[in-house]
Amino acid sequence: MLLKSQNNDNIANPAQQQPHHQHKRKCRCQATTTTTTTTRTTRYSYTCPRPQPRPLHRLLAITLVLIISSHCTPALFVEALHAGTGSSSSASSFQMGAFDSIAGDNRKPAFKNCAGYAPSVKEEQPENTYVFTVQAVDPDPNQEIHYSLVQSASERPKFSIHETSGVIMTSHIFDRDEPIHEKFVFVTVQATDNGLPPLDDVCTFNVTIVDINDNPPVFNKARYDESMSENTMLDAVVMSISASDFDDRNNSIVEYEILRERDFQYFRIDKESGIIYLSRPIDKRPGQMYTINVRAYNIVPDPLQEARIEVRIRVVESSIKSPSFVDPIDEPIYLKEDLNNFSQPIATLRAVSNMPDKPEVIFELITGRTEQTNGKNTFVFNQIGNEVTIKLGKSLDYEGITDYTLTMSVRNTFELAAEHQIKIKVEDVNDNIPFFTEVKSGTILENEPPGTPVMQVRAFDMDGTPANNIVSFELADNQEFFAIDPNTGNITALTTFDREERDFYNVKVSATDNSPSSLFDNGDHNHGYQVFRISIGDKNDHPPHFQKSMYLADKLLEDANTNFEVIEVKADDEDNASQIVYSIESGNVGDAFKIGLKTGKITVNQRLDYETITEYVLIVRAFDGFYADNTTVVVKIEDVNDNPPVFMEEYSKTIPEGPILSNDCILIIKAYDPDIKDRTADQHITYSIVKEDHKKLLTIDNSGCLRLIHPLDRDPPNGHKSWQVLISASDQDGVGTSLKSVKPVIITLEDINDNAPFLINQMPVIWEENRNPGQVVQLLANDYDEPQNGPPFTFGIDSDASSDIKTKFSIDNDYLFANVQFDREVQKEYFIPIRISDAGVPKQSSVSILHLIIGDVNDNAMSEGSSRIFMYNYKGEAPDTDIGRVFVDDEDDWDLDDKMFEWKTGIPHEQFRLNPSTGMITMLEGTSEGEYLLEFKVTEESILITRHWVYADVTVIVRELPEEAVDKSGSIRFYNITKEEFISVPRDVQADDVFSLKDRLQHSLAKLFNTSVSNVDVFTVLQNENRTLDVRYSAHGSPYYAPEKLNGMVAQSQQRLENELDLQMLMVNIDECLIERLKCESSCTNELHKSSVPYMIYSNTSSFVGVNAFVQAQCVCEAPPSTSPCLNGGSRRYGENDACDCIDGFTGPHCELVSVGFYGNGYAFYEPISACDNTRISLEIAPQHEQGLIMYLGPLNYNPLLPLTDFLSLELDKGYPVLSVDYGSGMVRIKHQHIQLQAGRSYQLDIILQRASIEMTVDNCRLSTCMSLGAPQGPNEFLNVNAPLQLGGTPVDLVQLGRQLNWTHVPNQQGFFGCVRNLTINERTYNLGLPSLSRNIDSGCQRAVAVAVSFGIDRNFIIAIITCIALLLIILLAVVVQKKQKNGWHEKDIDDIRETIINYEDEGGGERDTDYDLNVLRTQPLYEEKLYKDPHALQSGMRDPNDIPDIGDFLGGKKENCDRDTGANTVDDVRHYAYEGDGNSDGSLSSLASCTDDGDLNFDYLSNFGPRFRKLADMYGEEPSDTDSNVDDEQGWRI
Repeated sequence: MLLKSQNNDNIANPAQQQPHHQHKRKCRCQATTTTTTTTRTTRYSYTCPRPQPRPLHRLLAITLVLIISSHCTPALFVEALHAGTGSSSSASSFQMGAFDSIAGDNRKPAFKNCAGYAPSVKEEQPENTYVFTVQAVDPDPNQEIHYSLVQSASERPKFSIHETSGVIMTSHIFDRDEPIHEKFVFVTVQATDNGLPPLDDVCTFNVTIVDINDNPPVFNKARYDESMSENTMLDAVVMSISASDFDDRNNSIVEYEILRERDFQYFRIDKESGIIYLSRPIDKRPGQMYTINVRAYNIVPDPLQEARIEVRIRVVESSIKSPSFVDPIDEPIYLKEDLNNFSQPIATLRAVSNMPDKPEVIFELITGRTEQTNGKNTFVFNQIGNEVTIKLGKSLDYEGITDYTLTMSVRNTFELAAEHQIKIKVEDVNDNIPFFTEVKSGTILENEPPGTPVMQVRAFDMDGTPANNIVSFELADNQEFFAIDPNTGNITALTTFDREERDFYNVKVSATDNSPSSLFDNGDHNHGYQVFRISIGDKNDHPPHFQKSMYLADKLLEDANTNFEVIEVKADDEDNASQIVYSIESGNVGDAFKIGLKTGKITVNQRLDYETITEYVLIVRAFDGFYADNTTVVVKIEDVNDNPPVFMEEYSKTIPEGPILSNDCILIIKAYDPDIKDRTADQHITYSIVKEDHKKLLTIDNSGCLRLIHPLDRDPPNGHKSWQVLISASDQDGVGTSLKSVKPVIITLEDINDNAPFLINQMPVIWEENRNPGQVVQLLANDYDEPQNGPPFTFGIDSDASSDIKTKFSIDNDYLFANVQFDREVQKEYFIPIRISDAGVPKQSSVSILHLIIGDVNDNAMSEGSSRIFMYNYKGEAPDTDIGRVFVDDEDDWDLDDKMFEWKTGIPHEQFRLNPSTGMITMLEGTSEGEYLLEFKVTEESILITRHWVYADVTVIVRELPEEAVDKSGSIRFYNITKEEFISVPRDVQADDVFSLKDRLQHSLAKLFNTSVSNVDVFTVLQNENRTLDVRYSAHGSPYYAPEKLNGMVAQSQQRLENELDLQMLMVNIDECLIERLKCESSCTNELHKSSVPYMIYSNTSSFVGVNAFVQAQCVCEAPPSTSPCLNGGSRRYGENDACDCIDGFTGPHCELVSVGFYGNGYAFYEPISACDNTRISLEIAPQHEQGLIMYLGPLNYNPLLPLTDFLSLELDKGYPVLSVDYGSGMVRIKHQHIQLQAGRSYQLDIILQRASIEMTVDNCRLSTCMSLGAPQGPNEFLNVNAPLQLGGTPVDLVQLGRQLNWTHVPNQQGFFGCVRNLTINERTYNLGLPSLSRNIDSGCQRAVAVAVSFGIDRNFIIAIITCIALLLIILLAVVVQKKQKNGWHEKDIDDIRETIINYEDEGGGERDTDYDLNVLRTQPLYEEKLYKDPHALQSGMRDPNDIPDIGDFLGGKKENCDRDTGANTVDDVRHYAYEGDGNSDGSLSSLASCTDDGDLNFDYLSNFGPRFRKLADMYGEEPSDTDSNVDDEQGWRI
């Protein structure tokens, strides 16, 4: 910068010597005085009214310094130095920085020898292969150059470049050969410096792809079948073969050899030309053949590339001559690549057959195996007589293929052939227009001299020869500003630019090739054009200046967080290339603030304190690399309440325990606020007691008076000798941003005698029977009071004790005495009330109970005993297991050591082991299912009992339990019972029909499920804490019933079962996630654990060995398994883990039947859901009525022991969906008002249950008007329900249940009428058509009448059609009956048919012999998803449930169905439905439970066939028989 004193206006301004386009400016020194409240300083500044260019040479810079030193005062000089350098350092520092800046003009980088770059890389090299290193240099100091590749966004990168080193690597695998033809690739590299602004240079060069020997030779013919005359002379040419190689240069040279095998000795081959000669006389007759194998190989052996082919040469008679070409073409044919006359002959050949009597010949243009040998039919031929012409079949391209070798074959009638090769050379024409590379812009700084390089443009011509592809450049405009080198494309400036006058130029460049164009007829060359944007870069020739001379930040709170923004200062610079850097120069005491270097934002850096500093005056500097400006920032600190109250002293007090005698203060607590300097002023302190349990005992007011509300207890177990009470003191009256301090106050209690003593003897106390009277035990007691109020203690039998106790026991001092002999068999234990008194004043006394057990002495002989052990062997995998002890009837029960056990016969059982000392029976691994009678001999001998022995027998029942039974088990948690009480039978009851509670439960469940007792298994009995008992059970007909059915029916009948068992049920369907946050804080899922190791419960005459199965809570949301079984007869798709091939109609991902219909009076039970953070429910519904309950998920009954209120209901109210959800702490009801559901249409409903929100949408509508949102009420966050999911309605009396659970809204009791489809919960698809339990449903929505109605057909029309069909069926039936009567069918005895049904036990008629299959009696349903209406039309064809069908009608109907089945066996035989042995292809009756799923077998109708079918109904049916049903139909359990 040039400075000029106001006193010397005549001094010449060196700036005037600059060119006219540079700015001229004058600067003046000016002194100003700035006065603040704290300091008075004199500031010197300089002003420059107009911008001035930065000097370009060091000499000019030195001159500048001399001028400043001559015409300004020393102070002004120093200030100028400071302003110019932006620092407060010495003048030498300024000179260094100023000279660097002055000399450091921002000049662009340039590539070294860009024109000489000729890198190459071999083809087929892996990615990240090194290619080349480019290097650019920048004349400016301290510059970092960054490299990048320039390419279009849509182009796949083939190279990568290291940003700083310039190393280019491959990012693509190149293929030089056909069909890719990647022989070279153009690469454009851009080098960018880090100047302001950043400047760049580009370099475009060609990367050659070097060929490697990666292709084997390819024979030009797929087979060689040639002929030679029988009199062919030695060394005569027999034939020639040729092979091509896609590789280049030496890699493409092919040589040949005949392999030394077969007939190789008869021939030799020229290794270079491939011509085969005869080397031995022919010794085969005409018609015979020679066979040789020829190998073609590259001369480059690394790696070896070769090909082999079989050549067959047939010997023909000497009189048969091969054809020959007449005047063949030997010279190459030259064709221009732009030849487009496809009808013009390129070559004409004529041939003769050389057989006068057979002059005909056939030509063939051999299609080679490469493009050069006409592999793509570039040339075609046309034969006319014995002459053939060759024409162009496709366009030529010199840049793709430069020459072709055509092989024309001619063959005569005797299949002798001759070949001739024609060479075609393609000539290049100028048919490619030059094109420019991706670089589109350049930059030159303002004020640069003429001749300064601007940029280099590159263009390329894709023609194949130098005669057509040399490009020259010229400017189409702006020649007065720029010049371009015609050969290199380097653009230079012709003048000096000023950015303030014009900041860019659009320059049009023409690229012209070097020969006349073949694309035009005017003789002109090809031209390519591109417009390049040349920007004029800015130089730093203007100083920055702040927008304000002083900034004020008022009321900055002293507790402001670190990095809190205080204020933002802003400096402007007319130079857009300048990067302003901000700094705090002074005033920043304690480094309290920091400033963003580039943003100017001042933020808090250290903790502020109003009490230390109340105001900061910061001097902030803006520096653009050469010029600087300063401003002042004043920051005023605001006081905040940042000091908590301080207590005056430590506080403690001793008071007597006992009742409160007055309302006086125990203590006066005092604290003060340090923020209030005047200690005598009101400190605005409020006091409180911290601990909630202490608030019930003490209180404190704002004056600090601490009082008792209730007496403090000094003595254990809940009292303390000293109480520590935490007192909180809050300033600012406890409001706003008040601060707290906590002080412990110690209250010590003086003891009074307020506790009675109590026994501390270890109990029970043992006193053996038959002992003489005497001292039993010394009595020990304790007292919670202090020793002066405790011992010595006095003991005595309580006056309220029974006379029996007073007679048998007495106390002397502190000893208990027995006054009589005891007999354990009379009474085993005594509870003795003992009154104990202390020695305090006043005296305290209380009664303690001493538990005394009469110890057993073996004084009774044993007698024979019988016991029963029931064991479940899970999957038959139980290891060696202790199952119970041998039981003998003995009044003594501590005499096991006096007994010895042995097998009655002395021979151990093969399946069981006996412990002779303990009598424990161990079942050995591998024991099969069955009932075992084990007989033992037990010997006893003791001091009082002579040696004797008795027999004992134990009945062991072993039952194998399949895994399916456990997986599909129901569960009950009973309350207030032990496992021994549950499985034992009272010994004093002798009746045979007396059952244990376990047996009674088994009978009750069999009655509830309408199945035989043997089909019910109660296999798990596990004891929990608090006398709760977990019981698991299963039941089955043919398959095992689903757990939803079991738990649902038990829950519905819970009250009745509790009355029958005289037990209380705490939970039906044991769910460890039911109590929110008991096991998990978020999502919770139950996981069933099963073990093959059984466990034993022993109770004298009965023992139980069950399956160890229990559920544990897993804190995850239940997710669908990675692979699910294929349902409903589906099979796993081969090779796919989770895909199924399904029967028609089962459209779910795992062959689920995804739709179910309801008629307004039914329901269906499905698997319950888990408690998840995010539960997503999606389903489709097609309603036929505007009211109805679609979905219910909640309790099935009211359980007073566990009254959980969680539930979800989805219902229709006047056609609008209504969602009610209660997480157990309040209900939210969401009603969708945007879309009214119309009958006959299908809608999708989506429900999302989250912790803090509940959402329902219809048909994926995401608009705010049609999204229904709600928030859960109360603190609960999850839906915790263990009952089955119910669709279509519910058997539960919701009105009564809602009244018992205090629901604010009761869902609609009316069932849903319509179809439900595609229910998914958390991505799991439900098998809707086959529910676990249902009533009045339509699986698959398939009713035919409903289908018709859904298509809009009039109801009367439907009735008319049905009537006509019925009349036709009656007429047809009459004709069939008459025909059968004529055939003598009426003479058959119906008993014969019945006999064939009954007598299926005959030899050969058993299930294994004849593979009986009940499925023969059934027809496969066709499931179709249909819409439907009108319940009256649907129900008109349904059988009355009270109407008992006839077995004859049933069998006849089944036969007619089989007759109509087009896929059934064509033989019309009664055996297909009457005999046991026909038609089965899958298995016997014994496999019905293992090869089917829940919904495959449905034999509900067996219940209506009368008592003879009761057993089958119990085995396979689900509905009770009419005569034996004990289920209340009104409860909805009719299936």
